[in-house]
Amino acid sequence: MEEILFESDAIVSHLRHVARDADYCLLLTEATGIVIQGYADTSASRELADEGLATGSRWNENMVGTNGIGTCIVSRRPVTVAGAAHYNHSLKGFTCTAAPIFAPDGRVVAVLDFSGRSIANSSECSFAHHIVREAAASISTTLFRKCHQNSCIVALSREPESMPLALNALIAIDESGRLLGATQEALSFLGVAELSDLGGLHLQDLWRVPLDDLKPLATHNVKLSGTDGADMYVTTFLPKKKVLRASPSGSPATKSRASGKSAPLALDRVAGSDPKMRHNVDLCRKLLDRDISLLILGETGVGKDTFAKAIHLESNRASKPYIAVNCAAIPETLLASELFGYAPGTFTGGLKTGRVGRIVASNGGTLFLDEIGDMPTDLQAHLLRVLEEREVSPLGAAEPIAVDVRIICATHRDLPQLVEAGRFRRDLYYRIKGAQIVVSPLRERLDILELVGRILEDELGPDAEKITISEEVQDLFRRYRWPGNLRELKNVIRWILSVHNDHEITLEHLPEELLSWSTAARTEISRHMWPTASNQPNATLELAYERVEQEKIIDALKATKWCITTAAQGLGISRATLHRKIRKYGIISPNQQD
Repeated sequence: MEEILFESDAIVSHLRHVARDADYCLLLTEATGIVIQGYADTSASRELADEGLATGSRWNENMVGTNGIGTCIVSRRPVTVAGAAHYNHSLKGFTCTAAPIFAPDGRVVAVLDFSGRSIANSSECSFAHHIVREAAASISTTLFRKCHQNSCIVALSREPESMPLALNALIAIDESGRLLGATQEALSFLGVAELSDLGGLHLQDLWRVPLDDLKPLATHNVKLSGTDGADMYVTTFLPKKKVLRASPSGSPATKSRASGKSAPLALDRVAGSDPKMRHNVDLCRKLLDRDISLLILGETGVGKDTFAKAIHLESNRASKPYIAVNCAAIPETLLASELFGYAPGTFTGGLKTGRVGRIVASNGGTLFLDEIGDMPTDLQAHLLRVLEEREVSPLGAAEPIAVDVRIICATHRDLPQLVEAGRFRRDLYYRIKGAQIVVSPLRERLDILELVGRILEDELGPDAEKITISEEVQDLFRRYRWPGNLRELKNVIRWILSVHNDHEITLEHLPEELLSWSTAARTEISRHMWPTASNQPNATLELAYERVEQEKIIDALKATKWCITTAAQGLGISRATLHRKIRKYGIISPNQQD
C-alpha cells in the first residue's frame, strides 16, 4: 500500500478536514476491506471509532454482510449504505459512503470511506457520495498516470472546454497506437464494460483515426464521434523524454556536458537558483568522486533524499545501485537484518536462503541512511566497523563480505547534542561527518516560485505552461512558513491540480489551512505593526505590506551579495521591477555607502 498511501496523501489530508467538520470518520482500506488508515478528529467521530470504525477493522462482505466498504469492493462502484440497509444489526446506526480506488490494471486496490451517524438528510448523503467518488477517482487517475508515464495518454471528454489534465477518463497507448490500458471512467467512451475487452485493440479500431492525426496536440482537443454516436473531445499527450542512463563511458553529468543540452543536471535541478543551495551544489561537486563521507542536515521534508540521489546520479557510481534506508521507519528489531542481512538458518521462520542486506545490495553504488540520528546505539558500532574496514558481516555468517559503497547520511536531529547525551557514538559522528551540508528549509529559499514551476512541470509535463499563478497566491507562497517544507508544497500543488481544473491558480483554489494562515497573518500584521493608526486602516495595511516587502528585498539582496539578477529571480520579479522598488524604498548598496 506504500505507493497508494503516498499518492493519496494530499487528497486524504483535505478530506480529513471535511470529515472533521461533519463529525465523520475517514477510512482508507486495502483490497479486502481491512482499514489501514482511520481518522477520527472530533469527539463524535471518536465515538464511532470506538464502536468499530477504526484502523485494523475488517469490512469484507462475507464477514459482516452488506456495508459501505464491503459492498463497494464487490460491486466495484461507489455506494452509500445507510441505517437499516446494513445487514448487521449493530451497524444500523451508521451511514457509510465508500468508493473504490482502482489500480491501472483495473483491480480494486483500496477503498475510501466516509462514515457517520445514520441520518435522514439525503442532501448530505449525496454530498458525501460526490466528494468520496471524486477523491477516489482522482487517486486512481494519479496511479494510472504514474504507471503509464512513458506512454501516450489520451484524455476523453464530452465537453469541448474541459481542462484535459483534470479529466479522469484516460487511455494509454504506445507509439503505434495499441491500447495499453484505460481508466474506469474511459470504458464508457470506448463502449466496453471491462478492461479485458480492450485486449489487442488499436486506436484506429475505435475511431478510425490514426495516431499521427492526433499528435502532438496537447494544446488543444480534437472532436470525434464515439462508439455510441455522441460527440467526444480527445486530447493527446506524448510521454516525457526519457532520461539517459549512465554507461561505463561516463556519468550523466559528463554526458550532459558533452551533448551540449541545456537540461539541468541533477544537482542543479535540486538547488534551483537559491544562493545557499547553489553553494551546497558547488561543494558537493568538488567531493563527488572523492572518498569522503557526507552528512546532510535539514528539517523534515526539505528533500535530503532527493539531494543524496542527485549526488549519486552525477557521480561515477551513477550506473550502480542507489539504495535509501530510513532508520526511523524500520523497527529496531528488524533494522539489523535490513542493513546487514543474515545467513541461511540464522532465524526460525527466516528465509531459508538467508537475506542480502542493504549494504551489500548497494555494493559499487550509494547507500543513503536517512534519519541516522534514530539508529540504535548497538547498530552504530556495526556501521562504524563497515565504514572503517569496508566489509560487512551478515548476522550468523562466519565470513565478512567486502563492499565498495559510498554512504551518505542525513538527519534532522542535533547530532552533537545526541553525542553529549550518550545517544550517538562520538567516533561514528566524526566518521560520517567528513563533509557537512545544510539543506535550507523552504521558508528561507529565495526560489520558491521556481520550485512551484518545477513541480507543475513534473506533474503536468509540457501542459504546465497553461497554468498561471495569481499575484496573491505568489505572495502567499513567499510569506507562508511551510512547516512541511518541500513535501508540503508538493502536496499542496497536487491537491490543487487534483481537485480544480482552472488554468489560473487563485486563492480560492488553496487548501483550507493555507487560507486560514493567510487570514491570520494579515490580521497579525495590521494589529502588531501599526496598532496606533486604527483611524486609517487602508493606509496602515498598505504601509505594513510595504515594510514587509522592503525587508524581503533587502534580505534577498544580502543573500545574493547584491546580484540584481539572482535576487530578482528569487523574488519572482523582473530586474526592472526590482530596480524600481530599490529606488522606491531608497535601498543603497554597501558599495555606494560612505
